[in-house]
Amino acid sequence: MAQLKHLTGESALGFLLTHDPEHAEHFGLHIPLASNQDGAYAVLAADAVVTDRPASVTVKTTSRTPLAQDIRVEVPTLNLVFTHSGRFPWPAEIPYPVADCQDVRGTIYLRGQNPPLGASGFNAQQFPSYTSNQGTSGGRIVIEFWNNQRITGVVSDAENYVSGGSGNWSQGT
Repeated sequence: MAQLKHLTGESALGFLLTHDPEHAEHFGLHIPLASNQDGAYAVLAADAVVTDRPASVTVKTTSRTPLAQDIRVEVPTLNLVFTHSGRFPWPAEIPYPVADCQDVRGTIYLRGQNPPLGASGFNAQQFPSYTSNQGTSGGRIVIEFWNNQRITGVVSDAENYVSGGSGNWSQGT
């Protein structure tokens, strides 16, 4: 098997915005998750490790025009809570806000250590919802956090609403 390319903390968080960590190997990448650190993949620099912990996301719309929402991300094992309350400075109009949800379970990925307490920028987005075989619908919520210097974390809910498997390539006729 070819050697996997180690991602930096920032690159790993960028990857995790749209992919689950188990997909990294399909791209020839190794994400240095703290939960997977062992002798084979140990990372020397502590800030290169991506801390991965259970988290939950709650979103409540408090006004539709102009849009205002309460967003809460809880990380119980690190005793951390991120909150946003109110309007969004950009964009001016948000036609597709994150849908209201209550305690949606997922994982937070943090670069190196916990983000510094205090102000943090963020982007919140939700992938399109799909109606499942059971008739329920959802949509993957992804929130990225940053400070003045770099991306500091990504939270994503547990379900990524994809289907996968294997198939075969063949010569066309």
